[in-house]
Amino acid sequence: MKKVTIKDVAKKAGVSIGTVSRVFNDYSDISEETRKHVFLVANQLGYSPNLAARTLSSKRQKKIALVFSGLVYMPKYTFPMSILNGVLDYADSQNLEFAFYAITTQKQKEKTYEQFCSEHDLTCVILQGLHESDPYIEQLKTTRVPTVLIDMAVHSNPNVCSVTTDNVSAATDAVNLLIKSGCKNIDLMNGTYDATVSVLRERGYKKALTDAGLPINSGRIQYANYDEQIANLMAKQVLTNDPNIDGFFCASDIMALGVLQALKDMGKKVPEDVAVIGFDGLELGAYVSPSLSTIVQQPYEFGQEAGRLAQQFLDGQKPNSTIERHVPYKLVRRESTRKPQ
Repeated sequence: MKKVTIKDVAKKAGVSIGTVSRVFNDYSDISEETRKHVFLVANQLGYSPNLAARTLSSKRQKKIALVFSGLVYMPKYTFPMSILNGVLDYADSQNLEFAFYAITTQKQKEKTYEQFCSEHDLTCVILQGLHESDPYIEQLKTTRVPTVLIDMAVHSNPNVCSVTTDNVSAATDAVNLLIKSGCKNIDLMNGTYDATVSVLRERGYKKALTDAGLPINSGRIQYANYDEQIANLMAKQVLTNDPNIDGFFCASDIMALGVLQALKDMGKKVPEDVAVIGFDGLELGAYVSPSLSTIVQQPYEFGQEAGRLAQQFLDGQKPNSTIERHVPYKLVRRESTRKPQ
């Protein structure tokens, strides 16, 4: 069956294509009689206007899209879903259309960022999960598409703003807790080389050590890909090679859980022999034994704040310079770290 088009509606209704378009986009210069007539003809023909196209051109309808790169299912890791819920709830509260897309690094190589946005009729994007080495990073420096980045920043383009935790400050606070509780040989269980948050949390780790007059030992920095099992194996290896380690700063709670299990397997007491602190604030950390000290982030508020910035773009409030919003974090000490001395 032939697909009914806007041209068919215009011909049947005896009006121009432009008039039909203005009816569907709710322009005020169209009479009520013409509006009813066009909708009646559209219903008779079985024509349904393309919502994405309406969102682009309508003065009343606006859409926020959340695009996630490299989304991987991890049963214990609820961070991405909390961000998704934050954006979705914000869009719903403001009567904005919402769309979600998952992409990969390979998909980024097949289409440019602007091509992707154009094909999906995206006029404002919230983008999460990019790595420093991803193709879109370089393209974001010059893109004209209003974009809100989560957990990374592009400082050279006012069309691109960001929402994140102050990762350097948070990591510094985490390591300082270990230092103040007596730890002097602290290992960093980091995520990946090319994740912005990994780079920033490593910077905070090194800052805390330097400020305390402690040496930075590259052998005490591992990259466990934010994976619990990899962190478990690496913790066992580094403790075997370097038994003086008395503290672990883990760049995610998931990796911290792997480290805690490694210490248990090796007969180490936590926090008496080795203290552990994580990063994220996953609820699960409060229920493991010993309970996990951590940096508590607010992923839901990430989504809410990203939605607010996206709406500013949609409302035509283009900033003169790049905006970077820091969502507050909280340092929570539990059983896996000793009290500061």
